[in-house]
Amino acid sequence: MSPTLTQNGSFSIPGVSIASERSRTEKTHFVSQNLKTYGYSGKIDKIREQEYPQLKDQVYLDHAGATTYASSQIQRFTKDLTSNLYGNPHSQNPSSKLSSTRVERVRNRILKYFEVSGNDYTVIFTQNATAAIKLAGEMFPWSKEQKSRFLYLREAHTSLVGLRASASASGAVCKPISQEGLEEMFQSPSTQGNEDGILEEPVYNLLAYPAQCNFSGSRFPLEWTRTAYTHLNTEKENWKILLDASSYLTSSQLSLHNTQESPDFVSLSFYKLFGFPTGLGALLVKSELAPLLTKTYFGGGTVSGVTYDHDWQVFRGSLSGKYEDGTINFLDIIALDHALDVAEELYGDVYHITQHTNALITYMYKQMTSLKHWNGAPVCAIFSNGEHYGDPSKQGPIINFNLKRANGDWVGYTEIERLATASSIHVRTGGFCNPGAMQRWLNLSSEEVQENLSAGHVCWDDKDIIGGKPTGSIRISLGAMSTFEDVIVWINFLKEFFVNDIEPNNYSNSKDGYDLIESLSETTLDSVCVYPIKSCHGFHVPTNVAWPITPSGLKYDHEWMLVNNDDGSAMSMKRITKMALIRASIEEEAGYLVVTAPNKPSLRIPLAEDSHDFAYSRSNVFGELLEVQHYKSQSINEWFSTFLEIPCHLARQLTIRRSLGSHLTDNAITPNSVPSALNGSKQASLSLQNESPYLLISQVSVDDVNDRISQSEINQEKKSVPVFTDAYRGNIVIRGRNPYEEDQWEVIKIGTQVFKILGSCRRCNMLCVNPETGRKTKEPYVTLAKYRRIEGKILFGRHMYHCPELSQAPFVLRENDPVKGYRHLDDL
Repeated sequence: MSPTLTQNGSFSIPGVSIASERSRTEKTHFVSQNLKTYGYSGKIDKIREQEYPQLKDQVYLDHAGATTYASSQIQRFTKDLTSNLYGNPHSQNPSSKLSSTRVERVRNRILKYFEVSGNDYTVIFTQNATAAIKLAGEMFPWSKEQKSRFLYLREAHTSLVGLRASASASGAVCKPISQEGLEEMFQSPSTQGNEDGILEEPVYNLLAYPAQCNFSGSRFPLEWTRTAYTHLNTEKENWKILLDASSYLTSSQLSLHNTQESPDFVSLSFYKLFGFPTGLGALLVKSELAPLLTKTYFGGGTVSGVTYDHDWQVFRGSLSGKYEDGTINFLDIIALDHALDVAEELYGDVYHITQHTNALITYMYKQMTSLKHWNGAPVCAIFSNGEHYGDPSKQGPIINFNLKRANGDWVGYTEIERLATASSIHVRTGGFCNPGAMQRWLNLSSEEVQENLSAGHVCWDDKDIIGGKPTGSIRISLGAMSTFEDVIVWINFLKEFFVNDIEPNNYSNSKDGYDLIESLSETTLDSVCVYPIKSCHGFHVPTNVAWPITPSGLKYDHEWMLVNNDDGSAMSMKRITKMALIRASIEEEAGYLVVTAPNKPSLRIPLAEDSHDFAYSRSNVFGELLEVQHYKSQSINEWFSTFLEIPCHLARQLTIRRSLGSHLTDNAITPNSVPSALNGSKQASLSLQNESPYLLISQVSVDDVNDRISQSEINQEKKSVPVFTDAYRGNIVIRGRNPYEEDQWEVIKIGTQVFKILGSCRRCNMLCVNPETGRKTKEPYVTLAKYRRIEGKILFGRHMYHCPELSQAPFVLRENDPVKGYRHLDDL
């Protein structure tokens, strides 16, 4: 939601939260309207509780990415493995024969699942659906002389698009085609015939399309296969069909029983259906195609005979034996046997899953399209044909969308994903490996996609809006075990954070989205905190100790870091929350950096650089290559590696410091923020801090956040735990009378030291790591997002740098120093 303005200088968002009683009422109404379709005759809640404990307190909305597995499935597989001995099926001993028997059993079950027999199709196991599609391209009988054609639907996954490379290399002419273009092609088929009446081998062409678009969930007519056979095939051209069924099969049955009208190739991945196993897919091939298919590479047991010094080999007779190079993933194939059993027991016919997910996605679509801002502007821009929701033959259980603010601006998908993550909601963002659908729905030209890459955007980064256009979107998708509660939590999440239902106040007399208050309260320096090792716990400078200020921050602050041995990059608490439990302090008189951690002896590292043996090289510190000193000491590095259970080593930055502003990622802070008075020899600099030498935090502002957390509706039922001030990782903590008073300061004087404000600190969910336990929760990120969010940025704390020319020597800070904030430098 957009912020409104308060009298205490804070941001405020009018929240919309639905009481549990209202949610129960909505569920009762929904169930009554969908008695025959939702919930497997009332069994869904029991299924969810008993079979999917991993989903407790989580809202999983990425079933199109990978659905999740049932407990019974894993338990039965584990029991099977510990009760039987399975060997490599390429042998004749008892354990190998047992594996072969089980593999063939599963192969036959898969054929039965698609309502065909081994006479009709062959199941070729692959690593995943992508490998299955790649194999189809490798075996296809492309013709260079007669120029085979390869057509792929615009909405195809990159795995289908990627076939154009191998097809082109084999002499084929490749072309994408839209649904409208394909249907027009069916209406105007080729009229080429055999003019001389001599029977010749026809040129083989391939049409590839998904049964369901993994981007939008749109479903394409399965009848296209029959239409292609009827309208496109001639004596000179023979079209074959490759159907990518991966996304479609997550919630629907695919019958191939009418082989006269079914595809020639079908690709799929089994984790899309059952959650586990993950390293297993299959290509279903019509058995009648065997004489046409090609084979070049061979490996493992795919040959009946071979010589090493002559170009002679004889392939196995069956398609599976011929094309399953190497040892197949036989244990995962056995796991698939149990997955099929459990799915049948839990859900019965796949038709029930179709009905269940269709009821939920239709309700979700209606709820999302009904969301409006205060001015009537829609919140959600949904990328699919809305008329098809409710018809599972045309629309799968997917909603792909972006959000808009009340003024029409796009909301970046990164903002949504971060808030969802903090709220234990799992969604997917980006381009979904579907360039055609992404370009279509986001109105991006090929030139714009290329320009975005030149601007540094790749599909997995957070550059979500470039030139006013989204570079990707958000996708939510439902599965067999999704519930009404998942849907209602998602809708409430959108209402709470992204629907602005109250007109914002006039901003003309305010600065940066908050009111200026007339009086400035006298405050004091509550504590000085130093974080010697980047992303680890720091220490509070003892009372009455004057701590030195250096050109790059507090002395020893962010001077060390831990480097991952595998990739040479700086390690971060964002990914390795256990780093919060490593405490580092300075004993300057004794000359040691002292490091402690739970159940570890303390580590005392001499501060003197000449006491160590270093290796000098560059390390990646969040996208910036810095020259650092890497400790060679085995005892030091093993201490950190064993505690974190990650091979790593300690490093220290060299004397040369980085210029402030040269690396900043927050658009609110730029190199231009540094005044000319600090240019040249007095240029402010950094050690290993992310954005500024100093981060100021107000204790009364922290207290206000904790009050809001404890008063929230959710925490009235569950007692909240206050967020520690150290979680905000400020190194200057002040205490005053008014929360958020610091937001209006441009200059701060602490004792005799003057600091200039660079801007507000843009927060990420690293805030949610408890510095005492190392565990991640949703607070305070979620609460801050409700009232401290401006244009997608969650702001708390102030970045600043020291102004030596305005300060008095010695440059030091001491607890209880008086603090005074000023709106303008001239007021100092």
